[in-house]
Amino acid sequence: MIRLLPFFALIAAPAAAQDCADGQRPFDHAGGTTCIPDDPQRIIGLHDQSVTLALIEMGAPVVGSHGRLDDDGNPYMRSVDLIFGLDFESSDIAFIGAFDAMDFEAIAAAQPDLIIGRAFFDIETRAQYEALAPAVFIENDPKDQLAFSRGVADAAGALDRWEDMHATYRANVDRARAAFPQADGATYGKIQMHDGQLQVYAGYGGLTMVLGDLGFQRIPVAQEMANRGVVWGEEVSLEILPQVEADYLFDTYTIAYGDTLSDPRARFDAALPSWCDALTACAEGRYIVLPREMSTDYSFRQLDMLLHLVTTHVARVPAPS
Repeated sequence: MIRLLPFFALIAAPAAAQDCADGQRPFDHAGGTTCIPDDPQRIIGLHDQSVTLALIEMGAPVVGSHGRLDDDGNPYMRSVDLIFGLDFESSDIAFIGAFDAMDFEAIAAAQPDLIIGRAFFDIETRAQYEALAPAVFIENDPKDQLAFSRGVADAAGALDRWEDMHATYRANVDRARAAFPQADGATYGKIQMHDGQLQVYAGYGGLTMVLGDLGFQRIPVAQEMANRGVVWGEEVSLEILPQVEADYLFDTYTIAYGDTLSDPRARFDAALPSWCDALTACAEGRYIVLPREMSTDYSFRQLDMLLHLVTTHVARVPAPS
């Protein structure tokens, strides 16, 4: 008996094993090579903050997205709602599930012609996605912080748009560096107090990229983490607080969780009342609190906003030369 493979399984099969049909092209990704539409019209993003955010910024046609549930059980797309003013109710984007609870029936109902996910997380269940539509899984590159968003844009057929926005961002960086040469070589620490534990970060997504592009340098304890391959941060002893000294200290508050601008400092004050006096940057007003939703990802709108926020704070309270 001859078994006929499902139609979508044929589409999603590695392009190396077959030629792509008219209107499709081979696309290399973490899962191999897959035939995808030249001009996809119904795309699903398997992660709101990274995939869906990039797709919306590029003007790609998104019909479904991963999301999160608030305390009342209502789904939302983190950062997408704050940056682009879109949610599942105000857009044509369908909610297709949250972490570890993807709704494959909802994905099928959205009739996608392309599914885009992350290599590290979503590829584990690739067969279930590939049974519904061509699915690609984009990798992060520690040496190229924009490789992921570039890959998403490429899969969506929006690479030209990505290149234009990238060129604009680079021009904005050049202008900022010319306006604020004091940032070049200035040291910074990204810190956070969580449940009484001091956290120091080697990297913090878009914020780390913007600070590096402006010429800032990590404090030694954070650079040592980065040298060990730490991508984000680690909990450290409060005893190493003096090693966190820097020209500028950055912290973040989370709008989605109901944080206010004063909450990050309040958490430090509760855990270690004398912390600010012990760090010159804080005592002299160079402890800078930014919204986390604007700080961790790499959409060009976020990066441009970070450029503006960082340079504004640096100009307001310059570090001693």
